[in-house]
Amino acid sequence: MSFWINFILTFFKRKKWLSLGVLLAVSILALSGYFYLKMDKQVKVKEGIVGTHEERDLPETVLNLISKPLIKIDKSGNPVPELIQSWEISNEGKVYRLKLKPDLSWSDGRKVKASEIYISIADVEITAPDDQTLEFKLAEAFSPFPTLLNKPILRKAPVEFGFELVGVGPYKVLNKKKDGPFVKKIDFDIADKSFPRVSVTFFPNEKIAKTALKLGEVQSLLGVIEPDDLNFNNLAKKELTNFNQLVTIFLNTEDPLLSDENLRLSLAYSAPEFANAEIARTSLSPHSWAFNPNVKDYLNNKTKALESLKKVEKGKDETITLTVTSSLKDTGEKVVEAWNNLGLKTVLRVESGTPQNFQALLITQNIPADPDQYSLWHSTQKDKTNISKIASPRIDKDLEDGRKNADPEVRKQKYQDFQKILLDQAPAIFLYFPKYEVVYMKKIGVDLDKVLPIQLVNLN
Repeated sequence: MSFWINFILTFFKRKKWLSLGVLLAVSILALSGYFYLKMDKQVKVKEGIVGTHEERDLPETVLNLISKPLIKIDKSGNPVPELIQSWEISNEGKVYRLKLKPDLSWSDGRKVKASEIYISIADVEITAPDDQTLEFKLAEAFSPFPTLLNKPILRKAPVEFGFELVGVGPYKVLNKKKDGPFVKKIDFDIADKSFPRVSVTFFPNEKIAKTALKLGEVQSLLGVIEPDDLNFNNLAKKELTNFNQLVTIFLNTEDPLLSDENLRLSLAYSAPEFANAEIARTSLSPHSWAFNPNVKDYLNNKTKALESLKKVEKGKDETITLTVTSSLKDTGEKVVEAWNNLGLKTVLRVESGTPQNFQALLITQNIPADPDQYSLWHSTQKDKTNISKIASPRIDKDLEDGRKNADPEVRKQKYQDFQKILLDQAPAIFLYFPKYEVVYMKKIGVDLDKVLPIQLVNLN
């Protein structure tokens, strides 16, 4: 052993310049490897989302990582170009022609061609006259049509769903794990190394998702319904008002008791206001370009509630059942308390899902970005999505005119009248816009703040 040590020392003494060169080269290689490993060790944010999804129905919080829409919606609900330069309307509002921005590329570097873009809209003929143009032919004029293009685009592919998870967004899919048709986990990469990588794991229910967060299997949960039991010191919470949803009490206008408009108005006036929530005055977001600021205030007005109740001829002593989903039980209890304080007999029924039959139903309702709410309130939709079953000729006329006319001022007038009549007839009681809750580990807060604006671009 001492022989080899003496040999090496003698070699370095005689060949010291060569030895220094070798040492320098080795040092450079070692440092290069070290820094490469440091740079390559990109932060990963591990997210959890509750829901069962196939590739064809992934939530926008996931799709927004992959791609962007042709047209986005601004805070006022107006459509504005995103991946297009402009659009033209012809043939009396039945043809929309969109011009793509130049030099758009898919996440794998391929140039985007109009014919490659996967879009599916019922009863709309979609063609690509050239590589930069998309044309949409509608069966009849529909002025809110541009808002239907506010969905992240994906690339066509000869697979079951007709598309692949390739878009024009900042992130691209590295791999995905499935259980049968259902997506369990997706890993994302991003070229900009100042942003973290992202993995999204889907959970069948919130209880399992919360357990995964507690065990560190994920570092954040998006869209938490009941965050109160997640109050550990290492966790933090973000709240965003979701103006795309509305907590609403739908009143069955065909129910023998609630067919009385005066009773419905009494319930609306006596419903409580909720602290720390964005109160709803109509069925539209207060930021909407068509919002009517001149409507009456209904909530928490006991004087008006009693005035309306005096006009009710029969049924005052009958019991009203308010059905709620489990996540809105606390809200339902406060509503029932307010109605009982008015002198009405009211009981609360908690259901795991949305029932087919009800008197009053408290749920969180999705609302469109455009003020067109034809599907929710038009009488022809009574057996579909008009769950209050309201049938009002004036509401019908406003909704019909609003979706056919291209003049923004005419549309605004129609929708403002619609809001007034809807409140006067009270087929529903609009309470508040819910919070979108994100619970996360504090240690990933800085990196999560880089990702969430991409995922939640349509909130707030």
